[in-house]
Amino acid sequence: MAGTEIFDNEEIKAITDVIERKMIHRYGSHNSRNGHYRVDEFENKAKAITGSKFALGVSNGTAALIVALKAMGVKPGDEIITTPFTFIATIEAIVECNAVPILGEIDETLSLDPESIEKLITHKTKAIMPVHMFGVAADLDPIISIANKHNIPVIEDACEVVGGTYKGKYLGTLGLCGTWSFDPNKTLTVGEGGMVLTNDEDLYNKMDYYHDHGHIHSKEVDRGDEGKSGFGVNYRLSEIQGALGIVALDKMEMAIGKLRATKKKILDAVADTGIKPRPMNDNEGETASHVIFLMPTAEDAKKFQTAAKNAGCGCGIIADNTWHYAKHWEALDAMSEKDFFGTKAPSYAPETMANADAILSRAVMFGLNICMDEESINKIIDSIRAGMKAIKQ
Repeated sequence: MAGTEIFDNEEIKAITDVIERKMIHRYGSHNSRNGHYRVDEFENKAKAITGSKFALGVSNGTAALIVALKAMGVKPGDEIITTPFTFIATIEAIVECNAVPILGEIDETLSLDPESIEKLITHKTKAIMPVHMFGVAADLDPIISIANKHNIPVIEDACEVVGGTYKGKYLGTLGLCGTWSFDPNKTLTVGEGGMVLTNDEDLYNKMDYYHDHGHIHSKEVDRGDEGKSGFGVNYRLSEIQGALGIVALDKMEMAIGKLRATKKKILDAVADTGIKPRPMNDNEGETASHVIFLMPTAEDAKKFQTAAKNAGCGCGIIADNTWHYAKHWEALDAMSEKDFFGTKAPSYAPETMANADAILSRAVMFGLNICMDEESINKIIDSIRAGMKAIKQ
């Protein structure tokens, strides 16, 4: 599903324009830019598409999460409730703030189970961070309801689902803020890049200052004369990435449309096998980057995987996914039960994730590309049929 699949002359023209004008930095040099601010345009396009009041382009999705947490005032020892099924950047962002990840359960959508959240809330809970994984939304209505009941903000990690929706609203826009990623493996890419969306002006300003060394940005004065809000870091996006982002968002509907059409073709072709797709909280809003099925048992998943591979198209069992499943992260396990700035971390030992394992060990996954020919699609279909035949024998 890498976004480079849909690169063409539009990206070349966008980059060439920035290089010919020799204006790479997103800030400053106002008298030399002739009104060209490509990152601004990228952010404005994201706001226009999503309806979000504010959008901040940053260097990557991890930076987006860190910027959001820092701007919210997350302090050492604070607790952030999230999910054991996510990319490691979710946890890294929390730890970078010296906060403590608190892992809830997942349900069969493979998202944070709302029913697991409330018992994890303490006086140290600073935020709830659901993660929308592999193209599908977490169940945000009950999550936000619980958060509101306890006056706790929700940060959506929507880095995996740019362009996805939940009940008609774009993922990343339903909580206090939400993050997008545009890294090389995402459906839309600018090389490396991220974005934070929010309707909260104060939060936006704090994020804006923090991501660029505390600068209070102004087009009225030279960069060296801008005021400073305090310390920050450098998570800026460049004008080249901004230019690529404008093109990427123009192609978003097309790219997701192709993925959805391919997934529908596959599911329609195997519906008669009785295979059980992963349930979704919003069937219309998925980005369709993956085709995931839940087998009756973990043993059935292994039989399915072997047969699918032998038929010509391998699939993954998500419980074995070392990139996205916290059970496999030794660095996280090493933090188990240690004092974290006055807060004792819970155990992150693999056995604490038994409930997640029971679901993920039954989940088999095929990744989709944006551009797939009939032969590639048919290989997946044939492999699914072979897998289902194997578990029925």
